[in-house]
Amino acid sequence: MSQGCMQNWDPALVSSSHMEGASVLPYVRMVVHDLPARNQESSFVFHTEEAPVEFLFCLSGKVCITASDRSNRRLAAEISGGNSGILCMPRCRGNFLIAPHAPAQLVSLQIFPEDLNHIAETTGCPLHPALRKAVQGTPEPFFMESGRLSLPIRIVAEHIVTNTTDNAMRTIFMEYKKIELLYLHLNLLETDVIRLHSAKPQNQRIAYAARDILMRSFDNPPALDELARQVGLNRSQLNALFRRVFGDTVFGMVRKARLECARKMLEDGNRTVTEVAYECGFSSPSHFTGSFSKHFGTTPKQYQSEFNVRREAVETAKLKESA
Repeated sequence: MSQGCMQNWDPALVSSSHMEGASVLPYVRMVVHDLPARNQESSFVFHTEEAPVEFLFCLSGKVCITASDRSNRRLAAEISGGNSGILCMPRCRGNFLIAPHAPAQLVSLQIFPEDLNHIAETTGCPLHPALRKAVQGTPEPFFMESGRLSLPIRIVAEHIVTNTTDNAMRTIFMEYKKIELLYLHLNLLETDVIRLHSAKPQNQRIAYAARDILMRSFDNPPALDELARQVGLNRSQLNALFRRVFGDTVFGMVRKARLECARKMLEDGNRTVTEVAYECGFSSPSHFTGSFSKHFGTTPKQYQSEFNVRREAVETAKLKESA
């Protein structure tokens, strides 16, 4: 959220958030929220005039946004840990709420529509239809959930949130990470646009319906033939459609969903590797370890151990800052 538009903002939350300046891309601002867990929800009221397009990357916690503009058009958005979204709220009043009982880590890149259009024109990057509408003519309030954070985007966002350096190199580091994050996300959106254009609207609806069925039960999904039957296709047609729309096979999407679920469970630290393997639908711990290592470049046990070390280092740094 653009901090220049905030009202009734809790000072304790402001102290845990910061905005990074820009030099290479002065029209792109980055806002970082790293907020501790609270027993009660935290919220603030905001109003905007010419609002930027915001690319939101939520590492943990949950944020809910409600707003309405002068024409009484209403917007309700929710983004939770591990997801990304795109938001634009010109001439709006609303409420920004952070859910209780969990730390909230959120990175936001803010770009005004005319500057986003300039980037698209100079780079030749095709814009998603929702973004194209925002940069042409008078923008209207909109929110689009752009899916799970990819591994490269998650890593960059974590580097931004957990960076504790406080010297001249910090500005260079954060500027570099801001540009890297913008590049990764625009590149991902460009790939989505190409896939959308390659599939007819009816086929897109079928693909998303099949994906929704999978995501509701990825730990024990229906067999490929059964899934294809439910959406009126055969198995070959369904796999071909998934490749065209999502860039992956049906099984590949299930595997990635299981691995992402496993990664989050390992970060929670309340389960053993064996428990995580079976709860996420893997046939055995050895199968899980092999798949996880191939996808993330490290074993589940190593990942869990390294994550705990990073978390303890961040918590120690925060305690030193507050002392």
